Amino acid sequence: MKVVVIGGGFVGQLVQLAIPDAVILDWRKVAPADHLGTRVGPQYLWEPIPGVPSREFNVRTTVDGCLATPDSIRAYKKKIGKEHDGGNWGLQFRPLTVGFHSQLPLPTIRFGCRVTDVVERKVVVNGQEEVPFDWLISTIPLPALLNILGSHHASEFRSDPIYMLRRLRKPQMFDSDLWLDYNSNPYDPVYRQTWTGGESFSESLSSVEGAFRIVPGKIHPHQGSETMVDSLRALRCQCFGRFGTWRPDELAHETWKHIQYWKESI
Repeated sequence: MKVVVIGGGFVGQLVQLAIPDAVILDWRKVAPADHLGTRVGPQYLWEPIPGVPSREFNVRTTVDGCLATPDSIRAYKKKIGKEHDGGNWGLQFRPLTVGFHSQLPLPTIRFGCRVTDVVERKVVVNGQEEVPFDWLISTIPLPALLNILGSHHASEFRSDPIYMLRRLRKPQMFDSDLWLDYNSNPYDPVYRQTWTGGESFSESLSSVEGAFRIVPGKIHPHQGSETMVDSLRALRCQCFGRFGTWRPDELAHETWKHIQYWKESI
């Protein structure tokens, strides 16, 4: 069975961990300096990936520098426009918890491969090469996949880019390896500040000079996304990851379980 994956990020690498001979196609021209480039700063796992070497560390979480309260959490969610999006706020704002960084094996990825079309169990790469598949796995944002497929629904999805500013800082004096402080002040563009390993990461939904722009960034639910994902399976196309399925609250360890369940089902 030939499995082709669109997207060589963390989720694409998880698919290859489950199916080692899966072919990963990535639009980037060259490999990033760190093949786990998305695992930086405030991004970490709530649970380790089974069978993969992991480093665990202590995580402290606050809102406006204080222990989170229902009111401060609600004010923060309102600031970022997600007060009605649901999700388990209690788990996200636990004062002290343990996080994990899982060191995946070095992946095998074909870079410089932009998928431009999908026709008759084949993906068209860079407008000319055809790569056949039995199952196509998409880890790219769902609207991006729909755009490739020519669906008019692609324009219906809402997201906000994140602007991340990374700075070197003197080591902070606090009793955890990583500290997340959410900012509920509606007049301050920064919504989260992270300190770890002598570095700080400021995240904002407004453009900041010198910041790295992350898209799609914060995604908002779409009432028809689950139906669209289900319909894609009929075309032998399976979506994974919070962006691939457009589930704002899905976490990486949950994605891994979805991949394992799908693998066993086929």
